[in-house]
Formats: sequence, structure tokens, C-alpha cells
Amino acid sequence: MTTNRTHRTRLARALAAVADIGYQAALTRVVRAAEAGLLPDPLDAAGMRHALDVLLAGTDPAGAESAAGSALRLEPRYYRLAEVCDGRLQPGVTGRIDRARALGVAPVRDRGGFDPVEALGPVMADTDDPDTGSDWWRRVVHAGTRPDCTLHGPYPPGSRPDGSVPIDAALDARDATSDVDAYEATLRAITRREPRDIDAHAHLGNLYLDMVDPGSAITVSPPPSEQDRRSWLRTALGHYQTAIGVAELALPDPFTGFLRWADLDNRPFGRAQHGLALALWRLGRFDAAQAVLLNMLWLCPMDNQGARMLLANVGAGRRWDDAQYR
Repeated sequence: MTTNRTHRTRLARALAAVADIGYQAALTRVVRAAEAGLLPDPLDAAGMRHALDVLLAGTDPAGAESAAGSALRLEPRYYRLAEVCDGRLQPGVTGRIDRARALGVAPVRDRGGFDPVEALGPVMADTDDPDTGSDWWRRVVHAGTRPDCTLHGPYPPGSRPDGSVPIDAALDARDATSDVDAYEATLRAITRREPRDIDAHAHLGNLYLDMVDPGSAITVSPPPSEQDRRSWLRTALGHYQTAIGVAELALPDPFTGFLRWADLDNRPFGRAQHGLALALWRLGRFDAAQAVLLNMLWLCPMDNQGARMLLANVGAGRRWDDAQYR
């Protein structure tokens, strides 16, 4: 493998496409893995698939973990978008975040201390939960009592007589008509009118992620090409990054508190985090996806969204298609 330039080039191109990285970076990873004896021989169809699984597993051939994944297991704080994504934000994300910043975002509200061990410890112990010995749970336990916080929505209480927000009407119309194009147009109109609406960005991300998934209820005609799917996946990634970046405008740095799912105002941020992890996983960016999932468990150890089930697949380096789990 180390001497076959054609195989090396072919594998590097496949890795660059799947992992959404540059060709030279992919080639470097292929060469290192080959020199470490980690790749199969021969590189037939099965060998190529196995080789991609090895290369996408998120671990350097020398055994060193990425800085993001390693740090998230060590430091008791929330890791911000720029750290998790290593500065790789989609085009337009920074501008959308800046528009929200210009309008002003209310700081997160601290409602007092919360001890997750007091709430969850007995339950996990009684059920012999295997996660009691996991890195993420030990990190939560060692941090102890932390601030229990809530984000503020961009729409003041009482701004609508029925208490609804624009996303509610968009979802109702989508369910009534099944008109995906109109739904997307409505979501985009909401984000133009109110750049701080992180839920609208999260739902735009969900829409594009569903379009990528062959098992989704959303049908696209004509059937999308692989190039279409990758373009939509990057679009979804950009909307999730925008939602999270806008929400982070409300967080002090460092942020050590909770943002629990039980608080309705925190759920848009939770949805965006979940979607970001799925999009990164789908792109083969395992370290970044793992970092997001660990962030979710740090912010909400109750794990209402099932982050730890995703973490098992992502941490094991299983590709999206192989895991058959969303």
C-alpha cells in the first residue's frame, strides 16, 4: 500500500470527499495510516470501505486524539463553536451571527445552583447504568453544583396575544400543506426579520438534513445526486452553526452552567446542538461530532435528546450509514 501511488491517490480522494477536507490533508492522513500498517491490503471495494472506516475514526495513526475531543474530557466548561469546529465555519455564518450581535442578545439568566448528582446519581446507581463510569459523567460529578441557566427568546412575553412565536405558524402550515418550498421560504423570512431566532435556523438545518437522508419522509424530485446531498449537508451545517453561534452571544466565556432541556427556552439551542452533531457525523468529522455530544451532556446531563446513544456510535468511529441511527 505504501508504494502503490494509484491506490494512495484514489483513497485520498475518497477520504477528502467523505470527510469534507482538502485533498492534501486527506493524502497526509492516508500516508500516515499506511506507514503505521493500519490499512487493509488489497484495496478492493471491501478494502476501500474498511480503509475509509479506519481513516474516519478520528484518531491519529500515532494514537494521539484531536485537541477538541481530548480537551472536552478534561476541562469543566462548555466548548464554544469555534473550538468545536476548529474555526471551520460555513460561508455566511459569521455574517449572520454579527447581525444578531448588532441587535443585542440578552445574557443568559442564572436561576441558582443545581446538583446533577443529587438528581441523577441514585437513578443511575439503581439501574447499574454503564455511564456511571464514563468520562462525561465523571466530568459532571467532579464539577459539582453549577449554575442552572436559561436562555431568553428574541420575542418578548406578550408580544403575541396567543403566546405563539413565528416558528409555530410555520410548522402548522407545513403540517397542513406538506409544502416544503413554502416552509423553507417562511423559515428564511423569519431569520431575515429576526436574526436572533435560533429555532428558525435550527429548523432550517433540520429541513436540509432531512433532505439528505434517504429514509426521510421528505421526497425530493428528481432524486438528488451525491453532489446535491453534500451541498445540502453543508447548508444544514451552516444553519446549525448559525443557531449555536447566536445562542453563544448570551453565554459568558467561560460558561460553566447548565442549559437543561426542561426549560422550553433552552430547547432551540438543544435542537441546534443535536443537529450539528448529526451533520458533522454525516460528514465524517468524528472528533467534532463527539465534541458537540459531550457539550450536550455537560449542559444537560439528563440527556433528554439521547446524546449518549449517539456518542457510542460516533466514539467507535462508525459511519452514519453503518450505524443506522439518527
